[in-house]
Amino acid sequence: MSALLNIEQKLSFFYKKYYTNELIKGGILFSLFGALYLILTLCIEYFLWLKPNHRIILLLIFIGFEFLLFLKFIIIPITHLIKLKKGINEIESSKIIGAYFPEVQDKLLNILQLKNEEKETDLILASIQQKSKDLQPINFSNAINFKNNFLYSKYLLFPILLWFLFFLTGIDTDLYHSLQRVVNPQTAYTPPALFSFHMETKNLTVIEGGSHTVSISTKGGFIPEEVKIIYGDETYFMQETTKGMFSFTFTNVTAPILFRCYSENIFSKKYTLNLIKTPLIQNLDIEVDYPAYTKKIDEKITNTGNLVVPVGTKIKWNVNTYQSNSVAFTENNKRDYFTRTSKNKFKHKKVALNNFDYQISVSNKELQDFEKVSYNLKVIKDEYPSIITQSNIDSVSVENAQFIGQVSDDYGINSLELIYYQQDLPTQENSISLKITNATTQTFNYRFPEEIIFKKGVDYEFFFQVTDNDAVYGNKTTKSNTYSFRQKTKEEYIQEQLDEQKETINNLETTIQNQTQQSQTFLKIQEEIKKKKAFNWNDKKKVDEFIRMQQQHQQMMERQTEKLQQSLEQNKVDKQPFRDKKQQLQKRIEELLALNKQKKLLNELQKIAEKLDKEALIKKTKALAEKNKQQERSLERILELTKRFYIEEKTLQIANKLKKLSKRQDTINNEDTRVLNEQQKIAEKFDNISKELKNLTNDNKKLKNPLELPKMPEEIEAVKSSLMKAKEKLTNNQKQDAKKFQKKASKQMQQMSQLMQKTIADFQQNSIDENIDDLRKILENLITFSFKQEDLLVKFNEISVAHPDFGNELKNQNELKTYFEHIDDSLFVLSMRLPQLTAKIQTELSNAHFNLDQSLDNLSENKFDLAGSNQQYVMTSANSLADVLSSLLNDMQNNMGSSGKKGKGSSFSLPTLIEKQKGLSEQLKEGLKRKRASQNIKKGNGGKKGGEETEEQSSGELFKIYQQQSQLKKQLEEALNQMGSGDTKINKVLKTMEQLERDILEKGFNLETIQRMQQLEYQLLKLDKAFLKQGKDNKRKSNTSTLSPKRKQLKELQFKKRFYNQMEILNRQSLPLHKDFEKKVQKYFLKKSKA
Repeated sequence: MSALLNIEQKLSFFYKKYYTNELIKGGILFSLFGALYLILTLCIEYFLWLKPNHRIILLLIFIGFEFLLFLKFIIIPITHLIKLKKGINEIESSKIIGAYFPEVQDKLLNILQLKNEEKETDLILASIQQKSKDLQPINFSNAINFKNNFLYSKYLLFPILLWFLFFLTGIDTDLYHSLQRVVNPQTAYTPPALFSFHMETKNLTVIEGGSHTVSISTKGGFIPEEVKIIYGDETYFMQETTKGMFSFTFTNVTAPILFRCYSENIFSKKYTLNLIKTPLIQNLDIEVDYPAYTKKIDEKITNTGNLVVPVGTKIKWNVNTYQSNSVAFTENNKRDYFTRTSKNKFKHKKVALNNFDYQISVSNKELQDFEKVSYNLKVIKDEYPSIITQSNIDSVSVENAQFIGQVSDDYGINSLELIYYQQDLPTQENSISLKITNATTQTFNYRFPEEIIFKKGVDYEFFFQVTDNDAVYGNKTTKSNTYSFRQKTKEEYIQEQLDEQKETINNLETTIQNQTQQSQTFLKIQEEIKKKKAFNWNDKKKVDEFIRMQQQHQQMMERQTEKLQQSLEQNKVDKQPFRDKKQQLQKRIEELLALNKQKKLLNELQKIAEKLDKEALIKKTKALAEKNKQQERSLERILELTKRFYIEEKTLQIANKLKKLSKRQDTINNEDTRVLNEQQKIAEKFDNISKELKNLTNDNKKLKNPLELPKMPEEIEAVKSSLMKAKEKLTNNQKQDAKKFQKKASKQMQQMSQLMQKTIADFQQNSIDENIDDLRKILENLITFSFKQEDLLVKFNEISVAHPDFGNELKNQNELKTYFEHIDDSLFVLSMRLPQLTAKIQTELSNAHFNLDQSLDNLSENKFDLAGSNQQYVMTSANSLADVLSSLLNDMQNNMGSSGKKGKGSSFSLPTLIEKQKGLSEQLKEGLKRKRASQNIKKGNGGKKGGEETEEQSSGELFKIYQQQSQLKKQLEEALNQMGSGDTKINKVLKTMEQLERDILEKGFNLETIQRMQQLEYQLLKLDKAFLKQGKDNKRKSNTSTLSPKRKQLKELQFKKRFYNQMEILNRQSLPLHKDFEKKVQKYFLKKSKA
C-alpha cells in the first residue's frame, strides 16, 4: 500500500505544478491582451476625442475586458491551485502523464481504475502493488515544463514595438494625454488647437528699471503670421525673430508684469515677469579734515569723489543709498565695508597717505555690487622745502660776502639755519639760526661771516638749511649749495694778492705788446695815406679795420687796468712807504683811465674816413698817433711801477716767511713723536721759499732798472744742508746732534731775512735821494729849455726867411726839439721809479712835442704867425711842467726833512692842493669854451633842444666843480686846524674859497669866476712859500682810498637790485643855489635819475 501512497503524492505534486504553469501562462496572456486593448483604447480616444459620456463607456468596456482577462488568466488558475475550485481529476492527470511518459502509458490509469473498484481483492491489490512499483522511479511533475511558456512571451514584443513606434513618431505624449482623458472621463477637454504657445525664456526676472526680452514659440501644424502680447491694459505686437519664434522687450521695468500671448483666438497661459529691486547710491558727500600744519579750513565736498588733499588728511565718506544692504569700499583689490549708521546711510573713514584709485559699490540680497562708482584720490606730499642762494662773489674769503636767498615750502617754514663745520671734522657741525617769518615764500639776506668767529688758516664748509613743518612724517630739511670758506692768515692773504698782482702784470705786458703792434700798423697806414694823392675806398677799409682793432684793444686795456686797480685796492700793506707807493700808483692808474681820449679820437677819425678827406685825416692821425704814444708810455710806466712795487712787496714777504720759518725751527720739540714729520715740513717750506727767491730774481731782471737784491745761493745751500743733516740725525734718533743743526738752520734763515729787510730799507732810502737829485736836474734842464725857447721866439719874431740867420735859428729850433726829447726820456725813466709824477706831466709833454713839431713844420712853410703860436704853447707847457715838478720836488724835500717826525693824524701837502686847484681852473676854462661854442650853435640853428641838452651837461659839470672846490676847502680847514694856525693869510684864503663857491653856483662859467680862481691860486702859492720859510712841518694828508669800499657797496647794491628787481631811489642833498641855476641842477639830476 506504500507504493500506492507514493503514486498519490506524486499526482498531488503534478496537480500543483500544472496549475502553477497555467497561472504563469495566464499572466503572460493577460499582459499581452491587456496591453493591446489599452493601446486600442488610447488610439480610439486619440483619434476620436470622445465626449465624456463616450469616454465613460470606453472606460467601462476597457475595465470589463481587462477584468475578464484577469478572471480568465489569473483568478481561475489561482482557485484551482488553492483548490477552491475543482480542477482536473486523477484520471485526466494520468492521461496527461501517460501521454508524456511512454513507459507509463496506461499503467497509471489502470492503477487508478483498480483503486476505484468497489471490491478490493487480493489480486487487485497485488496488481496495484505490482504496477505501483513499476512506476516508482518516475517523477510525474516532470510532465509539466515551465519553459513552454516562453513561447507566449515573445508575443509581448508586439505591444512594446508598437509603443516604441509611437515614441518615434512623437505621438506618445498625445497618447499619454489620451490616457489622462480616459481615466478622467467626466472632465471636459478641449480638442487640440491648430498650434500652441511655448515660453522659450527660462528666466522671467528683470532688474528694476532695466529691460528684459521674452521669447515664445508656436508648435503645431499651423504657424501664425503675427502674435500679440497683452499686459496691463495695452496690447503690442511681438517681433518675429525666426519662423515660429516671436520676442518682445519690456523697458524701464519698475513693477512686476502679468502678460500672455495670443494669435488666431488662441491664447497662451499667463506669465509673470518678476521684479528684482536694485541697490542705488542716492547721495555722496565727503568731509575733509585737513592736517593742522597746512593751516587750511576743513571743508565738505559733495557730488564728487575725486579728491586732491595734502598728506595726512582725514577723510570721511557719507553715502545715502536706496534698497541697499551693504556698501563696499575697494582700494587696490582690498575690500572694506562702510559702517551702517541708519537704514540707508553708511559711512567710512580713512587717512590719506598715498595716491590710490578707489571704488564705492552697493549691494542687496539679489544683486551684488550693482552700482559702482570709481574715483581717484591724489595725495599731495608735503614737498621738501626749497632754498635758492646767490652770492655777490664766487668764493668766500676773509672779506664779507653778501648772501641773498629765497626759501619756500608748500605749507610753511619751521626754521632757517646756517650750518658750518671744519672740512676735516664734518660731523662736528655748528649752526646759527636766521630770522624768518611764517610766510610760505620769503627772502633772506645774510652777510657772511657776521658774528661767527673762525680759526684762521682752517678750511671750513658751510651751507644754509631750511626745515619745514611736516607733522605727518616729521620735519624735512633741504640744504643749499655748499660753500667753502677759509679765513686766510695774513701770509696767505699777502701771497694771494701778490699772485693776482703778478698775473695782472703779465696780462698788462701782453696788452702793451699789442699796443706796440697797433702803433706800428697805424704808422704804416699813416705813411701810405701821405704818399697817395687821394684817399680811396680801400684806404678807408684799412682805417676802419684799424679802428675796430684799436677799439677792441682799448677795451682790453681798460679791463686789465681796472683789474690792476682792484688788485691794488685789495692789497693791504702795513708799512708806511708801501702804503704811500700804493696810493700814488692807484692815483696814476685812475689818471690813466680818466685821461683816455682815444674813443673820441677814433670816432672823429671814422667820421673823417667816411668823408674821404685826406688832409683832415692826416691831421687827425697825427693826433691819434701822439695819443697812442702817450698811452703806450703811460702803460709802460704803470707796468714798471707795478713791477717794482711787486718786487719790493715780494722781497719783504719772503723775508717775513724766512723769519717765521726760523722761529718755527726754534720752537720744534725733538721729544715729540711727530718731530720728523714736522722737520720734513720745514724743509719743504724752505724749498718753496728758495723757489720763490729764484722767481723773484728772474722777475727783478726784467725791470728796466733792476733793484740790487742780495744774491744768496750760498746761504740757500747752507740752510738746505743744515736742514738735511738735522733730518738725518732725527732719523737716526740722534736728537741732541739734530738740535745743533736745527739751531744753525734757524740762525741762517734769520740772517737771510734780516739781509733782505735791510736791502729793502736801504733801497727805499737811497731811491728817495736819487729821485730828488734826478728830479732837480730835470727841472734845471727844463728851465734852461724854456729860456732857450723864449730866446728863439723873440728872434723869429725879429727876422724873416730872407734873413741870413734864419737857417741857423731853424737849426737851433730843431736842436732844441732834440734837447726836449732828452728831457722827456729822462723824465720817463724817472717816472718809472717815482709814482708821484702825475698824468698831467705826460699831457704837457705830449702838448710840447706836438707844438714843437708843428712849429718846425710851420717855419719851414713860412707860417711865422702859426709857428709863433706853437712856440708860445711850447713855453706854456714847459712852464707848467716846471711848476708841477717844482711842487713835487718841494713835497719830496719836505717829506724827507720830516721823515723822523711822525705826529698824530694824517699828513697834508699844500702843493698837492695847489695842483688840484689848478686842475679846477682848467676845467672852468674848458667849460667856458664849450659854453661859448654852444651859444654860437644855438644862434646858428635857431633850435632849442641842443641848447637845453648842453645847458644840462654844463650844469652837471659845474656841480662837480663845486663839489671838488668844497672838498679842497674842507681839506685845508682840517689841516690848518690840526696845525693850530690862525694866520690872517690863511683866513684870507678861506674867504676867497667861500666867495669862489658862490661865484660857481651863481655865475657859472664866466671870466669873473676864472679870475677869482686864479686869484685863489696866487694866494695859495704865497701861503706855500710862507710855510716853507717858517719851516712848518707840512705833511701830505694820507687819504686811504675810498674807492674800494665804494665799489663794494656799489656791487652789493647792484646785486640786490638784480635779486629783488627793484629800482634804486636817489636821494640828493639840497644845495644853497641861485633860483635859476637851481632849476638847471634839478633838471640835470632828473635826467640822470631817468637814465
